[in-house]
Amino acid sequence: MQPFVTPRALATNEIPALIEDFRRAAANAKEAGFDGVEIHAANGYLIDQFLRDGTNKRDDAYGGSVENRARLLREVTEAILSVWEPGQVGVRISPTNPFNDIADSSPQSTFETVVEQLNQYCLGYLHVVEDRTDGFDYQKLRHIFNGAYMANGGYERDSAIDAIESEQADFIAFGKLFIANPDLPERLRLNAGFNPAREESFYAGGAEGYDDYPSLDTAKENTN
Repeated sequence: MQPFVTPRALATNEIPALIEDFRRAAANAKEAGFDGVEIHAANGYLIDQFLRDGTNKRDDAYGGSVENRARLLREVTEAILSVWEPGQVGVRISPTNPFNDIADSSPQSTFETVVEQLNQYCLGYLHVVEDRTDGFDYQKLRHIFNGAYMANGGYERDSAIDAIESEQADFIAFGKLFIANPDLPERLRLNAGFNPAREESFYAGGAEGYDDYPSLDTAKENTN
């Protein structure tokens, strides 16, 4: 059994090496032939832990004000832009997602400031994990951001079409729906319905629940 390690805040002098890890990952993605990269600053992972005051209790240049808490995201973005053109880089945020016990006392003002700061980089898009039941004004972020807005969060075919047609978003990202439907673009095009997701298999560490959902072609074969 592995010994339990108590989490701790990064020392300030450890942060440059962390930023270099992001830059190297971006360079590796480019060498591998990727079309672009997305900076994951959401869902309670490391950058999100810096952004939100529920976890960021630092008293150095990376803590306190929203501008300071967003410093790591800015520096990671700048490192990645030393490898990629701005239009090939996106940032993902999740202003109210409580995943990994993350929280912020004032998410609306926090993330409006974060998005305003991202505008200086002319990025390809902003990817926002939405919860449209929590009272957060996601359209405020859309109007603040000076690039394309990608919405994510429980969308299906009709709600995605409505969001695009009403100009609430430029793109819609699908997560669970894509896991359960490997041919999702074709299903959306044909309005063919979806496989139900088996959430108990998410993050289970194996192939089950990731490569065994039937496609439309498989379903047709099984009915013949």
